[in-house]
Amino acid sequence: GSCIPFIYGCTNSDMWNYDAEANTDDGSCIPFVYGCTDADAFNYSSAANTDDGSCIEIVEGCTNPSMFNYNPSANTDDGNCQPFVYGCMDISMFNYNSSANTDDGSCIPFAYGCTDPTAFNYDSSANTDDGDCVPFIYGCMDSTACNYDSTANTENGSCWYSDTYYDCSGECLNDADGDGVCDELEVSGCTDATM
Repeated sequence: GSCIPFIYGCTNSDMWNYDAEANTDDGSCIPFVYGCTDADAFNYSSAANTDDGSCIEIVEGCTNPSMFNYNPSANTDDGNCQPFVYGCMDISMFNYNSSANTDDGSCIPFAYGCTDPTAFNYDSSANTDDGDCVPFIYGCMDSTACNYDSTANTENGSCWYSDTYYDCSGECLNDADGDGVCDELEVSGCTDATM
């Protein structure tokens, strides 16, 4: 009645798989391997057999520090990193860029004027057409000329003037005796050829 059966197992109480009922060591002892044993954790260790409380929750995000939406708290890249896109981010500006995510200080306010370089009132500083472009109208712009054109905005060198003492129709400005000779050109004296 004193026979005791062999019970094989790990008999080293310092081992992870120590078997208190074993009386014969079978060489199966496994040492404690500390680490995170939660398979859903960021730092899960498949080699660990003893949880040491070091498990870290998975935080998804952009893990690339050179990207616009880099998340320093993320430990798992979500594949949605976005590069920096520089431009004007002020929607009230002329060069607003809806794709930009980083303002580069290049915003330009709206400058209204005529943007047609073929127009008379073209404004090289304008970036937004105000619809008031005026075409070139060539003509004589000298109000003292006979062919003065009040609608002209561009001188074309066509001005012509009346002769001295005459109007633009060739009529004397002053002809008191109505003889067709301007008073300023009348020659005083005897007009009788027999005298």
